[in-house]
Amino acid sequence: MRHRHALTAALLVTFLAAPALAENKYVGGVEGMLGFPGSVDVDTGNGTFEGDTNTSFGLVPWVEQKLGDVVGFGGEVMFVWMKADGAKSRRLVLSPHLRVRMAFPIVDKVTFDAFLAGGPSMWTSVDDSQGGSDDTRFGWSLRFGFGGSYAINDAVSVYSHLGWYTTTTYGDDITANMHTVPLCVGLRGNF
Repeated sequence: MRHRHALTAALLVTFLAAPALAENKYVGGVEGMLGFPGSVDVDTGNGTFEGDTNTSFGLVPWVEQKLGDVVGFGGEVMFVWMKADGAKSRRLVLSPHLRVRMAFPIVDKVTFDAFLAGGPSMWTSVDDSQGGSDDTRFGWSLRFGFGGSYAINDAVSVYSHLGWYTTTTYGDDITANMHTVPLCVGLRGNF
C-alpha cells in the first residue's frame, strides 16, 4: 500500500505540478521498463552464490531541467520488481536517482538520446529470499541507456532506450547485486 502512495505522488508531481513551473525549461516523463533476465550474486562472507534473475518490471517517473539545447539534469524514481530464480516472490527496489541526459537531433522529429543516472536504493522486505536477507536493505544503484525519440508535436515525444541497470545492497555481512538489461518505452513532455 505504501508503494502505491509513493508512485501516485511521483506521478502527480511529474504531470500536474511541474507544468506550472516554467515555459519549456523543464522536461518530464514516465517510462515502463522490461528487464531481460539478468544475474544476481550474493556474497555471504562464507562464499558467493551466483544465479540468474527472472524478467524484471519497472516504472520510472522523472523530471529534468534543460541546460541548453542538448543537456538536461534532474531526478527520477525507479520502481523495479526483481526476482532471483528460485525465489517465491518479487522484491521491490526503490531507487531515487540524479540523472543527466543528452539529446542530439538526427533528422526532422527524430532525436538520439543517451543518459546516466545513479543514487541510493532500497530493497523492500520480502517473505522469502535466496541466499540473502529478507529484511529491508539499503545500497546504491546505477543505470544508463541509449535510444531515440520521436516528437509527436512540439510538446510531447515518445521514446525508447536499451541500457543497463545494477543495484547493490549491503548489511548483515551480506553484499548482494542484481543486474539486468532493461528495455524502456515512455512518453515525455516539455513544459
